[in-house]
Amino acid sequence: MSKVGLPFSKCHRMHIVPDRPATSRQPKTMPLDELSEHLQLSKQTLVRWTDRHLIDADLYWSLSDANEEIRMIDLTDETLDFLEDFAADYREDVVSRTEARRILKQIDRKKIKKLIRAGDVEDVEVDEETRVVVGSLEDYLMRRERVEEEEDDE
Repeated sequence: MSKVGLPFSKCHRMHIVPDRPATSRQPKTMPLDELSEHLQLSKQTLVRWTDRHLIDADLYWSLSDANEEIRMIDLTDETLDFLEDFAADYREDVVSRTEARRILKQIDRKKIKKLIRAGDVEDVEVDEETRVVVGSLEDYLMRRERVEEEEDDE
C-alpha cells in the first residue's frame, strides 16, 4: 500500500491506495511525432482526442537536445495499449464525405472530391454511397504535417 496526497480545494487528504504495477500507472513520455508515426495517426487527431479527453494523456511543449520546441505527450501503458488496438480498427473504418471534411477540418465539399479524384484519399462505394477510408485521411494529414514541418525548417 502507498500513500497518495490528492488536492481538494485548499486542503490535502491522504488516501491509502493499493500499489499498482509501475508499468500501467506511470506516465510514459514521448514526442508526439513518434507516437503519430507508431500509430499511423496524425498529430492533429491525437491532439484532438487528448483535448476532448477521449484518451487519458497530457500534451505539453518541451525543448529537444537541439534546442527546438517539440510537442510531447504523457500517457500510461494502458492508454498506449488501447491506442495501438484502436488505431488499427480506426484506420480501416470508412466515413461519409461530410465526416471526412470534419476529420480534415475542411469546410469546402469540393475539396474532398478533389482529394478523391487526385487519389490523395481512398474512397469506396457502400450502399451506392461514396465513403472515404479513414486510414487514407490519416495518411493525407500526416503527409501534410510533414510538409508543414519541412517548410518551417527552411
